[in-house]
Amino acid sequence: MSSVRGAALALLGRRDYTAAELRERLIEKGHDAGEVDEQIELLTAGGAINDARVAATHIRVASQVKGRGRMRIRQELMARGVAKPVIESLLAEMPPDDEAAAIQRFLSRRRIPESLTPIARNKVFQQLLRKGFTADAISKALRHRE
Repeated sequence: MSSVRGAALALLGRRDYTAAELRERLIEKGHDAGEVDEQIELLTAGGAINDARVAATHIRVASQVKGRGRMRIRQELMARGVAKPVIESLLAEMPPDDEAAAIQRFLSRRRIPESLTPIARNKVFQQLLRKGFTADAISKALRHRE
């Protein structure tokens, strides 16, 4: 087994990586880029690297556990090197009520009162925008609470 393959398997043994992340890590460790690309192709063909699986797991954790919206999740996956068509197809499978439920969880966890002053409403709105929710989804959720 080549040293690149061993290093790649050691990294994959700790957590899932996208092909782009794994390539970057292996090159940072000083491995030859050509050999890294060759091993990544072999590992992808063998199923050890699967960007769609990594993206699906990331979407589930980011939306349900961390309470993030579609826009932020899309941005995070693009930063991890997942192909845009893979991201879009997986986000399309995400039920639309997931965002509304995540916004409601955020509001209840933070104990946001039902009625808000305009300044407080704007502050909550901005917090939710930073979490990656669309302005439309936030407006609907806040209107629904009032």
